[in-house]
Amino acid sequence: MQKKSFSWGIIILMLFLFFPIGIFMIAKKVSSEKFNMIKNGKSLKILGWILIGFAVMYLILGITGELETEDGSSAVGGIIVAECFFGGFGALSLIKGKKYIACGEKYNRYVSVVNASNDLLIDNIAAAIPTTYENATADLQAMIDAGYFMNAYVDLNRRELVMHRNQQNNYTNTYTPNPQNTSAKTVSKKCPNCGATNTVTEGTTCECEYCGSPL
Repeated sequence: MQKKSFSWGIIILMLFLFFPIGIFMIAKKVSSEKFNMIKNGKSLKILGWILIGFAVMYLILGITGELETEDGSSAVGGIIVAECFFGGFGALSLIKGKKYIACGEKYNRYVSVVNASNDLLIDNIAAAIPTTYENATADLQAMIDAGYFMNAYVDLNRRELVMHRNQQNNYTNTYTPNPQNTSAKTVSKKCPNCGATNTVTEGTTCECEYCGSPL
């Protein structure tokens, strides 16, 4: 289960108040929140457009001569610094945001394919994405490392993703239904973190079979 990270509002504030801390907070957030890649990618793109807007504003003020130093001379140096900072970091945020969104959407496709597969042969998973066997192997290993699939590993000899779907492992239900209640219903719940669909008994509290997050 992931720890709560900084909010984007605080990060943007720190970017303008103390730039180095803001950069550190962004790097910390996007590297630690592996299950929020799409959301963080969209936030990075919004931040990028905001910074690009400031870059355009400073450029316009510089062209029209609105920015001057105290002695009345042109503030060309300040404008160049502002353009490098706002424009450069804005463009980088847009590029990184697009990359995170694409990666998050790709990982979601993997989760859907794995969740719906009768077998977990990597060749079949790769064909469903679609991608190559080599790319699928690398992506699945990266997802395992990020915590998408708990108690899973890639078996290169069998070309298979090995998972223990039906074993309880370390998952613990906090509520045990009455054994005499044979009418207990099972419902499907979508994991808020990895997006996998789990079949659970209605009225119980349990964890996702794939990433271990509470449902």
